[in-house]
Amino acid sequence: MRQHATTWFQGWNILLRCAEFRCQDGGVKYASTAILKHMPPSPDCTSLQWPDSMRRTIVFPEDAFGSRAEANTDAMSKARRQILVLNGGRDRLGRKIIESTPDISTQQESDESLAARYAISFDGRRYAFRQHHYDVFRDALHYAVAEHAKAGFLRDDGFRPSWVAAYHPTDEDESMMKLHGIAYIEGHFLYGGYRYDQLCDAIAFAADHPNL
Repeated sequence: MRQHATTWFQGWNILLRCAEFRCQDGGVKYASTAILKHMPPSPDCTSLQWPDSMRRTIVFPEDAFGSRAEANTDAMSKARRQILVLNGGRDRLGRKIIESTPDISTQQESDESLAARYAISFDGRRYAFRQHHYDVFRDALHYAVAEHAKAGFLRDDGFRPSWVAAYHPTDEDESMMKLHGIAYIEGHFLYGGYRYDQLCDAIAFAADHPNL
């Protein structure tokens, strides 16, 4: 069962989708996904740095919680943090919230070249920097750049560049996805507020829980 809640924050509409599921021990857990959609500001609003065009992003839950309120609080916190980054906002100490960006010289490099320089690998679906994994290359790059900039940072001499061609569902896969209402976004199959690494798992759940 899912419940939706929507609110606004700095020109973005935040839609929370809370999914409830039962654990093997019989307990109930909750996980909330935040879907962010930017709307243009009112004509008299000039205090924020607004994106130039309509944007949409999804903040996926990283954990499950014992109550719907806890799950929604966690998702809302992550959503607002993401919005502050997108809008160029400031934290409670007045510091501008920005994502680390490589120097100008890196802007002309390909993603694969940047990945090799900052020890990021790609398996066709997810990007990895040491023990950390990311769905979006920009997130992996920003973290890796920030780590490289730290005093005392030690390079991984054992790293070997690995960049696999991005995975895309086949025409047959897309037909099955359309039949069950499954979406594929940034390396994951999405259905009913959940995300799956394998299409067969998403199809199995969708077959047992149609029309979510």
